Amino acid sequence: RPISAEGGATAFKKRAPQRDTLHITRMKNFIQSLLLLIAVIVSTTGAQKEIYAKEGQDITLEPTSYPANSYVYWYFEKQDGHQLAWLNPLGGKGFSNGKPYIYKWKNRLSLTGASLVIKALQEDLFGTFVCKISDSITVFKVIQVNVVEKSASPLLSGDYLSLTCSLGSVPQNTAEIYWLSPQGNREGNKGTVYIQARSEHHGQWDCVVKKNANEKKFPVSVTVVDLAPVPSHQYTSTDSPLTIPCSLISHVSWEQVKKKEIEEVQWHFAPKLSSGTLSDNPEQLFSLDLEKLTWKKGKDKGLSPVYNIKNGNLSLTKSKATVEERGRYTCSMKFKDGRTLETTVDVVVLEIIAHPKAELIYGQQVNLSCSTGDQLPNDMKLNWTSPKTSSYISYPTHITVPEVGKKDNGKWGCELWQGGNKLTSDEILLKIEPRLSVWMLVIICSAAVILLLLLVLAFIHYRRRKVQFSRSYSFLFNHTELLVQLYELPLCVCLFVTHISRKRDSSGINSASAKSTY
Repeated sequence: RPISAEGGATAFKKRAPQRDTLHITRMKNFIQSLLLLIAVIVSTTGAQKEIYAKEGQDITLEPTSYPANSYVYWYFEKQDGHQLAWLNPLGGKGFSNGKPYIYKWKNRLSLTGASLVIKALQEDLFGTFVCKISDSITVFKVIQVNVVEKSASPLLSGDYLSLTCSLGSVPQNTAEIYWLSPQGNREGNKGTVYIQARSEHHGQWDCVVKKNANEKKFPVSVTVVDLAPVPSHQYTSTDSPLTIPCSLISHVSWEQVKKKEIEEVQWHFAPKLSSGTLSDNPEQLFSLDLEKLTWKKGKDKGLSPVYNIKNGNLSLTKSKATVEERGRYTCSMKFKDGRTLETTVDVVVLEIIAHPKAELIYGQQVNLSCSTGDQLPNDMKLNWTSPKTSSYISYPTHITVPEVGKKDNGKWGCELWQGGNKLTSDEILLKIEPRLSVWMLVIICSAAVILLLLLVLAFIHYRRRKVQFSRSYSFLFNHTELLVQLYELPLCVCLFVTHISRKRDSSGINSASAKSTY
């Protein structure tokens, strides 16, 4: 019979999708059963944790959960292996007492709740620990971290620093290992650091073992004998104290320096010449007696060392700087192997100069110059400060006051700036005095003459009371010549003062009309 449109092949095609649907349903049921089985296994065996520790370190193994009224069992190496400790719901507990483990674990184990505390881990105590609480099991993999500093500490700056951090046994999923420097910078390659030590490498280094989001740090202390970094330039002024820094880096003792066989410590000074260059023949300022730890003075520049050598301070100071201190200072430490540590500081002294002088009279011209002795770099500038009422003509490095007056009296300042930072400043005090007129001088001299005459008359009156009336005339006659001389003396003085005053006024007027030499 022929196959009709509603039967035969059409019916077969309809059965095929039904078989596919049945197959998919069976696969879903299988996957669900598998996932359920895995969940049951996980709930039974519990989690697995990795603990990283160094030899000699104390660790605490804390189970994931601790249900009430549960028995707790701790095993070493495997489940149902050597039992290390147990705890019952009533608080009873016990620890390993079987040979040979009794000696291996003696005085090393304790329980804090259900957590196992292991003290002073030894190399043969690293491995697998299993905690069984009822039907829950937690496995701990305690992995040894080896941290080695191969270079002998303390290091002298320039020695090579060698640090290694590795795992005693490599887990399936290896953790990431790297080093952090004292500044927090990531250093090294695959747990190894090999660099030339400098002052910035002094301090605590951390070996970091990182896996997923968890990380563990293992600190190592590195000591580097070096001089602390100092600024290349020290700025001061003739109105300020001076300190030339030189010191060991922090937390380095003098005893550690001696271990590196130090031979000498010295200060040298290369003065700045009038040409602006430094002298080719540095002068020795100080040398250190290494036994007595006292400074021996060389060239005397008025500087004094800071007597705090055992704390590593080798700086020089002076209460008030002068332009004579301009130049380059070198602090050096020489060691037996021929190596030398040194710091160099260029001292810049700012100075204000008043021309012709700082004490003036009304009407005189004054020029104030401010200088470091060198041409200023492009990123530096000078700022002037003056009495509020003063007016002047300003130039890059100096100012001119054509005619000084009362408003110009007081402190004038000069500030050295670099960007937004004030490096140093200097001050000068201008004293402006009024000009004395001829009439004022005459009045002063006349007052002096009258006062002197009154004194002479008082003296004569006093003598008259001591002698008889007849002898008083003789006394007055004999002293008439003296009286005339005393009267003429103040007049001569007044004439001399008047002459000097006129000459001074003339000098002031000429100075005020003269052009600035700057």
